[in-house]
Amino acid sequence: MINRTKIRVSESQKLFTCLGNIRFRSQFGGYSLSANGVMFALVSDGDLYLRATPENEMVFRRMGMESLIYRKRGIAITLRYFKVDQKLWQDEALLITLAKRSLQGMLDDIKLKKEGGARLKDLPNISLNLERLLWQVGISTSSQLRAQGACITYLKLKSVKHSLGLNVLIALEAAIQGFHEAALPMASREVLMKWFKSHQRMIDTTAR
Repeated sequence: MINRTKIRVSESQKLFTCLGNIRFRSQFGGYSLSANGVMFALVSDGDLYLRATPENEMVFRRMGMESLIYRKRGIAITLRYFKVDQKLWQDEALLITLAKRSLQGMLDDIKLKKEGGARLKDLPNISLNLERLLWQVGISTSSQLRAQGACITYLKLKSVKHSLGLNVLIALEAAIQGFHEAALPMASREVLMKWFKSHQRMIDTTAR
């Protein structure tokens, strides 16, 4: 399976050269594909998956493309990536067109986030209730959340709702990075847990 995955990565790099400088790196147990630094596809278990955007997700579904299911600690997470079957793989012109749309959707999303136009609830893990809490502490856009960072944002939220715990901190960081909280990379999770424990010790010491 590993060899099959590497072969598909190599084939994808060659096929999508028209999109820009195609690079790959390890992610979600497979490899992500990016064009000029913008991720638009994944290769997992030997299959290529295209990133869905609000504009093309319904097209993928109508074509019968399967969603990528990622398992993290036994939890099944449906990612917004759709499988390219053998029939589509053989239709290079259509596949390149769909990949271009995935890439453009990601570029549009990046632009929107930089302009601060994306609503908080559109980010992963941000529920309507959490969005309202963020409004209370002066954070109303995704760009403001990114500027504050997960730890500072958590402290602000904690000041208005004392019962918040580690799960909210992890959800915030995952939202900033664009992940479902269960899929947050272990390195990021460990940094947050270390910070959280240090913060809790400081509170306990102050309370004595």
